[in-house]
Amino acid sequence: MNKNDLTTKTQELIAQVEEKFPAGVEIEFKEPKKVGYLRHDQAQHYLHGGKLKVDVYDQTDPDYTVAHELLHFLLMLDKTPQVAFNLTTGDTNKDHKFMLAGIDLYDTVLHTKVYAKQRKLGFVDDRIEKLYLKGVLAILKPEPKGKRDEWMVLRTVTLLDALVFFADDLAQVLPELEKNYPLSLAAAQKLYAVMTEKSLKTAFEVRRGVVRLWKSFDKQLSEWNLLPMHLNDFITITPVLSERQLRLETSALFEFYHTPWQENLTFKSAYVGRFKVDGQNSFILPDLGEKPAEKFKELYAMPVTKLLATLGVDYLLR
Repeated sequence: MNKNDLTTKTQELIAQVEEKFPAGVEIEFKEPKKVGYLRHDQAQHYLHGGKLKVDVYDQTDPDYTVAHELLHFLLMLDKTPQVAFNLTTGDTNKDHKFMLAGIDLYDTVLHTKVYAKQRKLGFVDDRIEKLYLKGVLAILKPEPKGKRDEWMVLRTVTLLDALVFFADDLAQVLPELEKNYPLSLAAAQKLYAVMTEKSLKTAFEVRRGVVRLWKSFDKQLSEWNLLPMHLNDFITITPVLSERQLRLETSALFEFYHTPWQENLTFKSAYVGRFKVDGQNSFILPDLGEKPAEKFKELYAMPVTKLLATLGVDYLLR
């Protein structure tokens, strides 16, 4: 299969992307397999040689899969807050676990827009819904009756995404999900309520929703007597600020926190720039040398706009 085999509506979406991103879109079908269900690990997109590259690893429904990746990319072009992983716990396996959970939850917030757009454009119908549900059931073992196991995190994150996907017609899937995953589904429903409590339309609202979701996820882990992941500290997300906030002194908006983790490029001690309103990791400070107290004083006195420019930190305007 190649790019030209995709349907007209997918070709139109590709053209829409190329209008906004003239460097072009390259789609490569890596494998001919069809597992018979849909999952979001069946493709990935990234920039390569200046172009947007979409690698497709499964052809169960290439149009749905390619459209999903393209719509995520359009969200990025539309000034959506981005996440970055600048810290390491010193344990590669733990880092990977934190990253997976954090990015899956972040993507689920974005899916409130992506799924809605896919439905509007005709990429989701009854057949696609069945393939999506089949994908959920394929990767999630049923819960052991009345107790938790090591799959609770994966179940909860996956089911939260399913609640977003089936938001307008949950009645068709809830009985099966409740039968197989009662504890995880209850947790996912609590997270869904937190995530959708307020609008998720603007960049500011998306960031706020992600931050709240990460916090609530840690709270759920604690309720299950599992170690929290501290995703609000571990993951950096683009700050979204007003013109007025940019003119304030840094000390009015941010606090510098010495994390027990290291910066993951230099493996040196790291300081996190936390947004005071919600405690969210908004940037990482470089090594401050032998007199950090003096450097802190200098940085705190800077206007926010100058600090962010000095550190090379991207931000979005409210």
